[in-house]
Amino acid sequence: MPRLYTASNQPPPPPSLQNTTIHLLIAHPDDEAMFFAPTLLALTFPSLNNTVSVLCLSTGNAENLGPIREKELIASCEILGVDRTRVHSFDHPELQDSMTETWPPTKISEILSQHNPSTIVTFDESGVSSHPNHISLLRGAEEYVSTRESGTRLFTLTSVPIWRKYTFFLDAVAVRWLAGEEEKGARRVMFVSSWAGYLKARSAMVQAHVSQMRWFRWGWIGFSRYMVVNDLVER
Repeated sequence: MPRLYTASNQPPPPPSLQNTTIHLLIAHPDDEAMFFAPTLLALTFPSLNNTVSVLCLSTGNAENLGPIREKELIASCEILGVDRTRVHSFDHPELQDSMTETWPPTKISEILSQHNPSTIVTFDESGVSSHPNHISLLRGAEEYVSTRESGTRLFTLTSVPIWRKYTFFLDAVAVRWLAGEEEKGARRVMFVSSWAGYLKARSAMVQAHVSQMRWFRWGWIGFSRYMVVNDLVER
């Protein structure tokens, strides 16, 4: 039976997510708010004594908005508890925002090597939305971890079917109910935001990522479980 932890209440996260250096590995500016807000809000809680950084491997320049989106990323991360000096975005020719491009794992591993994370949090093999850039992050993180003698920990955000993706807070119940069936033998860490936490996540999108606020984003903000519930699996 996987072990479950709730972010803002007792019990606290496991020791591997306390007193450590954690890097959230994302593909595009706004991934941190749309998908990982509960995780960031939980892991930046002062009593956990974590050093949390965000590595965004593109500037999200598919529509030539890269410089704007880099600034939006910093603003969003500050709302979610990450110091602006620990927010890094990259503009490498092999790592460009694209719905059709798979990024090379070796390049991702190389960037991780420059930052030497003790713990990595990223997408799983489905990337929540099946975006190839999201999926590439896991392959790069796995390559990095395989080269480390010290045993870097890797946690991935669980992708869920469409019928669960838009159930908002109700999916916290689904996660607990399905825990015995999914990821047998794995260690699952569950982060559930409070209403105040949700409002911070909402602000990170609405106030920071202004360039991305199209009509369909409002549906995500209002109904997506990822705005309030994250369950991570340790690899």
